Amino acid sequence: MKKEIRIQESGLSVSIRVRDDGVTELADFTAAGVLSGGMDEAENEEIYHPIIELQVTGKSTRGMHAYKHNQSSASLELRYIDHSMEERTNGKELVIRLKTDDEVYASYHMRFFQGVPVVQVWTELENKGKEDVGIEYVSSFIYQKISGNGELPYYDKTDIYTPRNSWDCEAQWKKDDIRDLNLSLMPVTGFNTPGFGINRYCYGSSSSWSSCEYLPMGFAQDKETGETYCFEIENSGQWLAEYGSDLGSRLYLALSGPTESENGWWKNLKAGTAFTTVPAAFGVVKGDISEAAAALTLYRRMIRRPNTDDEKLNVVFNDYMNCLMGDPTDERERMIIDKASEMGCEYYCMDCGWYDKGYWWDRVGEWMECQERFPNGMKAVCDYAKSKNMVMGLWLEIEVMGTACELAAKLPDNWFICRHGKRHIDNKRYLLDFRNPEVRKYCMDVVDRLVRDYGVGYFKVDYNVTMGYGSDIDSDSCADAILEHYRCLYQWYEEVFRKHPELVIENCGSGGQRMDYGMLKLLSLQSTSDQTDYISNSYIAANVASAVTPEQAGMWVYPYEDEDEHVIYNMVNGLLLRPYISGMVWKLSDQSMNLMQEGISLYKKIRTDIKDAVPFFPLGFSSIKDKVLAYGVRKEDIVYLSVFTPGTDEALIPLAFGKQIEDVSVIYPESVRCEYGVSEDGLRVHMPQEKAARLFKIILKADKTPADC
Repeated sequence: MKKEIRIQESGLSVSIRVRDDGVTELADFTAAGVLSGGMDEAENEEIYHPIIELQVTGKSTRGMHAYKHNQSSASLELRYIDHSMEERTNGKELVIRLKTDDEVYASYHMRFFQGVPVVQVWTELENKGKEDVGIEYVSSFIYQKISGNGELPYYDKTDIYTPRNSWDCEAQWKKDDIRDLNLSLMPVTGFNTPGFGINRYCYGSSSSWSSCEYLPMGFAQDKETGETYCFEIENSGQWLAEYGSDLGSRLYLALSGPTESENGWWKNLKAGTAFTTVPAAFGVVKGDISEAAAALTLYRRMIRRPNTDDEKLNVVFNDYMNCLMGDPTDERERMIIDKASEMGCEYYCMDCGWYDKGYWWDRVGEWMECQERFPNGMKAVCDYAKSKNMVMGLWLEIEVMGTACELAAKLPDNWFICRHGKRHIDNKRYLLDFRNPEVRKYCMDVVDRLVRDYGVGYFKVDYNVTMGYGSDIDSDSCADAILEHYRCLYQWYEEVFRKHPELVIENCGSGGQRMDYGMLKLLSLQSTSDQTDYISNSYIAANVASAVTPEQAGMWVYPYEDEDEHVIYNMVNGLLLRPYISGMVWKLSDQSMNLMQEGISLYKKIRTDIKDAVPFFPLGFSSIKDKVLAYGVRKEDIVYLSVFTPGTDEALIPLAFGKQIEDVSVIYPESVRCEYGVSEDGLRVHMPQEKAARLFKIILKADKTPADC
């Protein structure tokens, strides 16, 4: 049966090998133009690298593995049946069909996108046998030849980039030599040691905040061949990214949703039923992290729901951050609406607090306006915003009800996440279970009513609490309830957009604690942080386009001091992302308001470029210890570059495309200048003070291509 499937698509060279016994392996996944290399153990009967890792209750592992997920005997029982390459919108889809002797069928999907060196991968399992099968782990994707090209072994040349994430400090990357992660192989001489490590390096999510500790993505770089691998896991709950060594001195990467070992996940695949893994993305480029981030950006644009907001990039004013902070009233809202309109904002979002007169945190859930806050009715405020030519928005935390919400006390427990006969409570909130169709109907009725009665065209949907490790009501495992909750939530959003196709929904989870493309393939934009300090915010702004496309990355622009450089720095934070305007606008002088108006007007001119541009990081990813930050986007022969100096007044930004530069100019602000010049070393900037920022526009010679950047 020996067979090889070779695919050359969109800058990728993929080879899939079917061995004589039907075991199917992903043999190579390489950037086009890079020669495949490394050891080939295809004929070694003891060494297998199956294309799907499957752990089944009652089945053995096939060797020492410790906590790793790459040594299950059930994986080798999946044998090749056939495959097909099918045409899809914007690309093709490879489907490989396999089965076990006890009638478990698997369909392995790898979708290619035209012009994008990143694929989307997932697996479907179907039990056509007579007995139930317990699933403990199944990979969305596994590749067991990371840094497998060139002459050097992986442990002498691989850097791993880990995307650390936390509340108010999102998208903070750490680079490690793989030897510092204890994944190198030490020389062995005795026959008892098999020549591979049993430890691993992994990170993931343990509950319903997908990015509470880490972003669901990563990079790995082969310093010898110049290849950079990129990946993401498209799930809003639990997930796992795992690196480890295997027989034959290989480095593998396994991507999955929840697992039994880490999350207590278990799925009873009953006879006649099917299960689909969460999607994962994987790609490789010949280039650095900027090239890899650019590839992921193009991929993310391919998979997300087409919507007019991500084409128009509307400017949103939100009244929360360093502004009303959840204490709206009729009088205050009208005053802020006037300021937002004067600055040129196009959407106005009233944030939390509009539904209760006092301590509203534990009373959310009914979503009725508070008469004490709005004696003339909240619709009058909404109509006032619309009279200023802004679309009205409201804050919702649709997946929760407060413990003091009167409605929550009247509802049955099966509306909520429960364990051990009790409702799960997180910080005075119950969590709704979207597996229940009555919950979905209630939430749809809320959305329909707010759209109908108030003319709402924008929702900021927040998610400030988590459901622990899930629910034991009607689930094979608590973790499986989280997975199914999210799948039902995604379907609910799809229904919302079918009913209200022009509705814009922002994804927020205490800022960036649920920042993933399970959500962002559906929702227009992402709240990237709850950070309130504008300098600290720049450390997020300089990195966050690695996690989210620039046009979906909502970045606060919230001046709270009436001082030129303060206002400018705030504006530069957001200009190459999606600026969320806020702040203590009542404190701003005419000069500061002019700077805000200038920044918003400039954004409206360059946003047509931003929505098609790809990010780059000329200094690498920023660290909170850095005194200089730089982040840019590029589109053909146009480059926009943000430069921040939080710890100095001078900066030198290396530019790989330096010899191609035709012109450099500061485009924001126009009036408050800085000194700058281009040399062989890069762009040298002298700011008027420490803690300053500027936005540059760089024009490249027209005969050069974006790849030259």
